[in-house]
Amino acid sequence: MSTFKQLASKLGISDRQLRRYAEAGKITGVYTTKGGHWRLRGQLTDTRVERARKVLRLTPLIAQNRRKQHFKRANVLIKDVQKQWKQTFEPPKKKIAKTSSLKSGKNTSADGAVQGDLFSQW
Repeated sequence: MSTFKQLASKLGISDRQLRRYAEAGKITGVYTTKGGHWRLRGQLTDTRVERARKVLRLTPLIAQNRRKQHFKRANVLIKDVQKQWKQTFEPPKKKIAKTSSLKSGKNTSADGAVQGDLFSQW
């Protein structure tokens, strides 16, 4: 026994759309369980998938494009959520400004030690 979800994923359509096709009589060898779940009789083979694709007039290219579009939308949503998560929980990074006096050496003593508060930049 195979599930509709497996066949639908191989065809590149949703399992709900496959159920609609089965209710319309376009898919053969299907039945419902006592609980109302749809099942396919027999094994799910490549020939059966190709036969269903021909009956439903789905080309492999259409199925691949649908899958690609689905994953692109999912990736965009995931990236947006990750960005919002970082903005919400991570504090913004502070850039430590380098003072020009340290570079020029104006605040140094005779022995080369830097004078002033070492923690003033924090």
